[in-house]
Amino acid sequence: MSIQGNIPGIHNWCDRWCEKCPFIARCAVGEHELEIIEQEQKGFNPDFWEDINQQFTKSIELLDELAKDKGIDLKGISDEEWENIDKENRKQQLDADSHPISRMASQYAKECERIVNLDFIENLYYSEEKKIDLGLEDNVYKNISKFKETIDVIRWYMFFIPAKCNRLMMENMDTEFEDSEFPPEERSYNGTAKITLISIERSIAAWGFLLQLLPDMQDTILSELALLQKLHRSIRNEFPDAMRFIRPGFDD
Repeated sequence: MSIQGNIPGIHNWCDRWCEKCPFIARCAVGEHELEIIEQEQKGFNPDFWEDINQQFTKSIELLDELAKDKGIDLKGISDEEWENIDKENRKQQLDADSHPISRMASQYAKECERIVNLDFIENLYYSEEKKIDLGLEDNVYKNISKFKETIDVIRWYMFFIPAKCNRLMMENMDTEFEDSEFPPEERSYNGTAKITLISIERSIAAWGFLLQLLPDMQDTILSELALLQKLHRSIRNEFPDAMRFIRPGFDD
């Protein structure tokens, strides 16, 4: 049963950017995140690790209960069965890693990380601050604020995108997954594909703003935009029903 006011399952297909989410107070994960944020604002919480230990214990108890309900004996699995499970998981992981969509996403993350670590961020701040010194203040503060927000978006999604692409490919390869009985637009992998596409679209928008702001970096930025667009198109082609998936809360 969900906590009063919470939206069941909303955290399953979000971008994990709790601080920016309008539904944080209606999400079980978000509620916990709010508590952490409040503690960080107050300072170090000496009970932090104790809370983590308690949460671990609760998680194990929950796992045991769910396994019991489903008739699964976690302690009854032999070493050989565990080895076979581990071998299959590793094979799925390798297959997911080698898929063109995963490789493209990984390439984007590497290139993106290299670019955002260049000096252009500091140089832009310096350039805008010089305008203030020269008395050319109109829109300067707005530009600095917008630039910071844009970089935040790019940095947030640059590793989120490859992680979701990898998960997406693993979900798609799992032929025994329970939701195979549902119509395509209601299957979990399409929910993962949808939030991945949304993250790519937001990243494209952010790079597009930088393109306007930094014409000298046109070739570099266009390269990232082209890679993101290719990745977006590949996911849409592979998962044509993705945008029909209804994410609880976000798409209701």
